[in-house]
Amino acid sequence: MSEQRVDVPAGKRDAARLRPVRDSTSESSGEANAPLHWPSLAPFVAERMWPELAEWVAALRQRYRGLDSYVVPECWYEHESLVVALQALKDHERVAYDASSPASSATDWHRAFRDVTALLRQFTADLRCGHGPEYGDVELFGMFVATDIARRRRRAATVALGLGDEDDTYYL
Repeated sequence: MSEQRVDVPAGKRDAARLRPVRDSTSESSGEANAPLHWPSLAPFVAERMWPELAEWVAALRQRYRGLDSYVVPECWYEHESLVVALQALKDHERVAYDASSPASSATDWHRAFRDVTALLRQFTADLRCGHGPEYGDVELFGMFVATDIARRRRRAATVALGLGDEDDTYYL
């Protein structure tokens, strides 16, 4: 994943760091990628996308300090509703700040941000999980991703062997 580059005078370099992060694939093709559907991601795609989403969530939490653990808990990656909502917000931001997007896209993104933040707050309240800072450990995230990838691989093998249905809902 690479950051969108902008020539910025030396005194204004901090503003450039706040630019949205864009997928390298969308930059090379000139087109925005379709949104991701986490439950159906193939193992290799999920393995690549988990770190990208985690990096984006961390950057989002830095930019918007009001996203505390009651909105995006440290264990967000363990909860499908949070993962799917955060990915939707990431996809929306990527498209909204694409060079081909109209100037009103940034405002549209902030409306979506407001709406999704309200959903995240409700989802997190409904979870009632322990979402303290101990869940922010990189090792816990790594172990979770490894387990998720292993499950996805088992599921793909089951489908490939004809022992499962591709339409079965699969996640975590």
